Amino acid sequence: MQRQVATKRMFMSTDIKSLWDPDGEHKLGDRMACLSFSDGASSRDESSLIREARSGSWEAFAELTTHYDRSVLALALHLTDSERDARELFRNAFVTAYRELPRYRFQCTFYLWIYRIVAHTCIQFLEQRHTDLPQMTSADTTLQQLSPRERMVLELKQYFGLKLETIASILGISHSTARNILVRAILLLRLERAHQASG
Repeated sequence: MQRQVATKRMFMSTDIKSLWDPDGEHKLGDRMACLSFSDGASSRDESSLIREARSGSWEAFAELTTHYDRSVLALALHLTDSERDARELFRNAFVTAYRELPRYRFQCTFYLWIYRIVAHTCIQFLEQRHTDLPQMTSADTTLQQLSPRERMVLELKQYFGLKLETIASILGISHSTARNILVRAILLLRLERAHQASG
């Protein structure tokens, strides 16, 4: 419940103006000062929005991202348990998506394409944090026993209800590999919790 409230609060205060080009050449918002992420999906056709965004339309990119911003925030908050870190992941993922958009060739759904970027951004964050952990509760410590990829598969499956086929496509792995990662993650969590209970 706390995470849901935090996600809603973050969503209401995070808009396209917070996305910065790290090179300082552009600010994603200078031309869209009145635009912010909305709660509903766009009524416009997604493929036309993608083509407009690839052609340099800032408005089309902002409208396109309304399809995914809330779930990206929720995933980031689940993985980090920190509003500050979740905002950073959110910003980095969409800045990367904007930069990479000209390379999108419609060879897969835009849903899969953007979540590959999000997953890669989150896994990088988890890898960087993996060896430098702050004081945590036992539940958090249990989750930290998982590798970044195991954590990602577990979150996408158990908390977001994605099918293994979808998770495999997002992470660029086979269905059997995704299944093996999920099974291993669940077994590790059960063993760790059993160990904590017996201790």
